[in-house]
Amino acid sequence: MRFLFEFIFSLFQGMRIFLVLGTLLPIFLPANNQLRGGIERIVEPVLRPFRKIIKPIGGFDFTPLVLFLLINGVESLIRRYLLLLAIK
Repeated sequence: MRFLFEFIFSLFQGMRIFLVLGTLLPIFLPANNQLRGGIERIVEPVLRPFRKIIKPIGGFDFTPLVLFLLINGVESLIRRYLLLLAIK
């Protein structure tokens, strides 16, 4: 069971890393860069449903920030739940 939760937390961490890279790489790399395209193929399907709900404000897309905070919140809830189970 511990392995399963460690795997889930690793996936959360990986998604956070890809979100940060997907947000910062367009600033530094050209649109036809393979690394940028690969990360966009990973991140965009996750961001797309949130972009339907959260529209850009003043030309800024806050969707990656919202998803980043949501991932942190879900991970925190899972860790609290596991802590409660460990105490009992």
